[in-house]
Amino acid sequence: MGLDQYGFIRQKNGQQKKFQWRKHSRLQEFMQKLWHEKGNSNEFNCEEMPLTEGNLQLLKQQIESGFDDNFCAGGFFWGHQFQEDAVKQYQEEDTQFVNEALDAVRKGGEVVYRCWY
Repeated sequence: MGLDQYGFIRQKNGQQKKFQWRKHSRLQEFMQKLWHEKGNSNEFNCEEMPLTEGNLQLLKQQIESGFDDNFCAGGFFWGHQFQEDAVKQYQEEDTQFVNEALDAVRKGGEVVYRCWY
């Protein structure tokens, strides 16, 4: 039980690449804030959220800063107790995801984030 997270990069030609994280609580905090900024009031669990180039640029900034603006204040099942370690552990994968996602969006593809908790 806990937080599972997925990033899907869908190319115009139908190909799809999946990224997966487990209990990356600061990434989830960032995405949760973005979910509400996009005007969503329903629960984020098991919902796909499309990511724009602008959203991905903001994510890239957060990755580079260690997600300093997205501290997770609680949530044992989200992994808040080891969030600094998760930021370091996932930095390479986060960077790969955002770079590939930006490239796909610029070429007309779609990028979505989905979580399950």
